[in-house]
Amino acid sequence: MVKYLFVMLSFCGFVACGSGAQQSSATDVQQSEKESKKEVKIKSKFNKDTAFAFLKKQCDFGPRVPNSAAQKACASYLAAELKRFGAEVTVQEAKVKAYDGTMLDMKNVIGCFQPEKQDRIIFFTHWDSRPYCDNDDNKDNHNKPVMAANDGASGTAVLLELARLMQQEAPNVGVDIVFLDVEDYGAPSFAKGQYKDDWCLGTQYWGAHPHYTYKPKYGILLDMVGGRDPLFAIDIVSQQYAGFVVNKVWSIAGSLGYGNTFVYREGGNIMDDHYYINKLTQIPTMDIIDFKEGRGFPDTWHTANDTPENIDPNTLQMVGDVVVTTVYRE
Repeated sequence: MVKYLFVMLSFCGFVACGSGAQQSSATDVQQSEKESKKEVKIKSKFNKDTAFAFLKKQCDFGPRVPNSAAQKACASYLAAELKRFGAEVTVQEAKVKAYDGTMLDMKNVIGCFQPEKQDRIIFFTHWDSRPYCDNDDNKDNHNKPVMAANDGASGTAVLLELARLMQQEAPNVGVDIVFLDVEDYGAPSFAKGQYKDDWCLGTQYWGAHPHYTYKPKYGILLDMVGGRDPLFAIDIVSQQYAGFVVNKVWSIAGSLGYGNTFVYREGGNIMDDHYYINKLTQIPTMDIIDFKEGRGFPDTWHTANDTPENIDPNTLQMVGDVVVTTVYRE
């Protein structure tokens, strides 16, 4: 099994299948379009330079591979930043077992903003680094860790910038930010044998031990949101479980002028953290993830080239604008 399972289908509409599905209706679409036209005045705007600085800081620790010194240092940094921005912070720590039996220290870093509010939304991203560059053309790199500037640090950077803005101007809803650990330690392509549920280990732990007092009404996952020339299509899992959230977010993206990047078409069946979140907690959660037909994931995915030099701050800006507008329109 690989990290993501793709089922590329011709676009003829989305069909949800499963008891947990939150399908879109014509009413949902109309409501999303109405929400996207709301005028929202936000004092502080998302700053791509600040977001990139958050990204660079994570990479300065080195690859954040579980059981490493970089992992411990970065976890402390993330917790301290969330506290600095006014969040009530929890660090979930546990031992989880990797595909090869290695016991890994897991650190899910969680920030709750306005924890007293019952009306809440939740954001997720993973912050760890993959220990294998197993998609690299150079096989000598396959046993080297990924720096994970895009596949890990980018989503974390966007949410740290959101946290900074919420300290300056509180939204109408409570917001939880969950930095998930040990997402990217699944069996490498060169491993022998068959493995099940070996990815997203921090997410699976969080799903079995959720932190919240008041259940969020929906969730948004960010994954690989800093690359060059991105395309954010709609994966089947997102549409199946959180169709109304997809309509909300993509309508907002269109209203901001990002319709050529947030395209309303099918982007495969992606088994990411949101799959386990939906299955284990029933919080309707969708994924914003860079995936393009023909190319697949960004060229830097699981390679030695996933470094800050290959990040486009303008992509961080686009995703950040969509996330911030979504929060403040609630």
